[in-house]
Amino acid sequence: MANIHDVARAAGVSIATVSRHLAGQRIRSTSAVERAIAELDFRPNTSARGLRLGRHNTVAAIVPDISNPYFAQIVRGLEETIAPAGLRVVVASSNEDADTEVQLLNRLSDAVDAFVLVPAIESDATKVALERIALPTVLVDRVLHEESAFDVVVVDNAAGAELAARHLTGLGHTRLAIISGPQTSLPGRIRHEQFIAAAAEANVFIPESFRKIGQFTQEYGYAATRELLAEAERPTAIFVGNNLMAHGALKALNEARIAVPAELSMLSFDDFALAELLNPPHSVISRPAGLEGQIAGERILHRLAEPDTPAVKRILPVSLTLRASTAAPPTAP
Repeated sequence: MANIHDVARAAGVSIATVSRHLAGQRIRSTSAVERAIAELDFRPNTSARGLRLGRHNTVAAIVPDISNPYFAQIVRGLEETIAPAGLRVVVASSNEDADTEVQLLNRLSDAVDAFVLVPAIESDATKVALERIALPTVLVDRVLHEESAFDVVVVDNAAGAELAARHLTGLGHTRLAIISGPQTSLPGRIRHEQFIAAAAEANVFIPESFRKIGQFTQEYGYAATRELLAEAERPTAIFVGNNLMAHGALKALNEARIAVPAELSMLSFDDFALAELLNPPHSVISRPAGLEGQIAGERILHRLAEPDTPAVKRILPVSLTLRASTAAPPTAP
């Protein structure tokens, strides 16, 4: 079985260079080392290497809801990026609870080398815990505070909400409703505020009764949609703030036998696996979840190699994926 000495000899580099490559550090001879590893079918002993380097070769990904496919895509992108460097991922769910999040950080801090965290809320306790633990950390999708010193990877939530509002008002809708997640998180707050502001720019005012704020869950999407349908004059279009709430909203519309989009248009933030297979196919604001995870992985590798470099914030673009769930509002009889 090939060892690190064989790889170094075949690549024409030092053993130290191969070790740096396996630890995720940047080297000039990457192609030669990777070619030697492949040709020799070299499989590093990650546990032994971790002991020598004082590392666990493990990154913890803590997400608010492990059942949400969006977070699963982030973790997959993360894993694809760091696995070639010999790092593995462990995943834990905070269940959208900041106290649980802090407990997980404290429990895992002695067993991992870095964290990729989707914060439950903008919690001071989480920020303090991370600063005390002092491990490389990348925040994805949500932030703790704008002045945070951590690496951040998010999408342009404001642009997505504006795209949604402009599309629906452009179709002629004046009775718009919005179902939003908690305002204690960046996505919930920005999408809510920007959708309402963009609608106002088109001279469409959204009444308080049409502004629903709750949790990023299927249950809340269902309950909020039921409330909107019970209004004496219900909305002609609904913008839903994430994929899980959209599942609940669609369930409520189906139970009420509301024809989409003939009677009511619907557009949501986040694509989901069955959106194209629905009848009608569902229009969404799409964002690159896998790419978010990949960039988070790149930042982790970079920070493990160069821990003192300045924090970086990446804002990724979103797009409007039009299918068939939105149309002009129904005409009065």
